Amino acid sequence: MLLAAGADTETRTDNRATPLHIAAFHGHDAVVQMLLAAGADKEAREKQQMTPLHLAAHEGHEAVVKLLLTAGADKETRDYEEMTHLHLAARQGRKTVVQVLLAAGADKEARHDQQ
Repeated sequence: MLLAAGADTETRTDNRATPLHIAAFHGHDAVVQMLLAAGADKEAREKQQMTPLHLAAHEGHEAVVKLLLTAGADKETRDYEEMTHLHLAARQGRKTVVQVLLAAGADKEARHDQQ
C-alpha cells in the first residue's frame, strides 16, 4: 500500500539501512520481493558497508538470500571488514545459506583481512 502511494524505497535509517536492508535482516521474504519489484537498490550499503544480501546471509534467511540472488545481487560484495556473504553465513553456522551461496557460484576461496 505504501509503495503504491509512492513511498521511497531508498529512505535511510540513522545507520544508513534501507527498507530492503531491514526486510532482509528480519527474513520478510514477501516484503523483500515487493521492494525488489518496486526497484529497491539490492546493492545499497549501510553504515558497515553491508548489502541486504550480507544481512540475509548473516541471519540465515535462505528464502531472502535466494530472492536477492535471483534478482542479480552481487555474490562477492564485501563489507567494511572485507567479509563476503559467504564468510558471514559460514561464521554464523548458516549451513543451508552457505550451500545456496556456493551453488550460486560464490567464491569459496575468497579471503578477508581477519584470516
